[in-house]
Amino acid sequence: MSRGIWEGRGIAFGGFGRYFPERCEETPADLPAAPEQEAAILGASLGVDRRHVANEDETISFMAVEAGRMALRDAGLKADQIDLVVFSSWSQRKYAPEDGPSIALRLGARRALAFDVCAACVGFVHGVQTAASLLSSHGWQRALVICSDQFTQRLKPGRRGSYVGGDGAGAAVLQVGPAGEPGLRDSVVLSYGEHAGVSKARGPNGWTVSLPSIAEVASATAGEAVDQVLGRADLKISDVDWVLPHPGSTRIGERLRERIGADPERVLTNLRHRGQTTSASIPTALSEFTESGKLRKGELILAPAAGAGWFSGALLFQL
Repeated sequence: MSRGIWEGRGIAFGGFGRYFPERCEETPADLPAAPEQEAAILGASLGVDRRHVANEDETISFMAVEAGRMALRDAGLKADQIDLVVFSSWSQRKYAPEDGPSIALRLGARRALAFDVCAACVGFVHGVQTAASLLSSHGWQRALVICSDQFTQRLKPGRRGSYVGGDGAGAAVLQVGPAGEPGLRDSVVLSYGEHAGVSKARGPNGWTVSLPSIAEVASATAGEAVDQVLGRADLKISDVDWVLPHPGSTRIGERLRERIGADPERVLTNLRHRGQTTSASIPTALSEFTESGKLRKGELILAPAAGAGWFSGALLFQL
């Protein structure tokens, strides 16, 4: 029987956290119909009723710290018990210094190794896979993965599509328990240089520009990641309790569901009430849906994503 790469290692999610800015904007009811090219990218319907927009004090680091604190509380841990902090963000990237070390310091995780990763909207999958690798190889016990992005600052104001993006941060604690316990079963991150131009934002203040082919590329590549993790586990999509994808847009979500054959009733996102928060979309949804009881302990979750670069990835885990 096939096995996921993390199966039997005892690596599990111990807690989740999130932060959304105080300012919440409703999507205007009188938005014009989507032009043909925009509909190909986002879908005929935006699928976003409201989203959060950060103020000048709600920086990437501030949101990350707040989400990290919530995840630690949820896991019943103190910051000084964390061995590793992996921080993912793309919308406000800097050359140096990286944000991870200062975020760890503000959290009080003084003994943790902290650093940044990217992979755009695949950042949470990348961060979890990186953390799991280091937990396995270094004998560490606990990691904190945090994603924080301000997508509103990468969308040109005044356009219909600007109402899709939201700001926010999500976090998750990974911890090592007894071997064989339910938890992280598999992960994969894939890269595709041939699709590097499908979505891009040039310069520190450049607007995001995407090609009409983005929905097809995103669904095809995220579908490949899903095929790998399900194939290694010898599972079918019907064996999964919930699919919790990075939503991208309503068009991308529709195409991905079709590609992997997922039942729409078993797909969860927080796109409608939070907007597209890029790397933070999966961890914030995990935080919200576990807190509400929608996601329950022991359920099998598949979390696929695709994003600029081009990257795709997927996580398979039991809560």
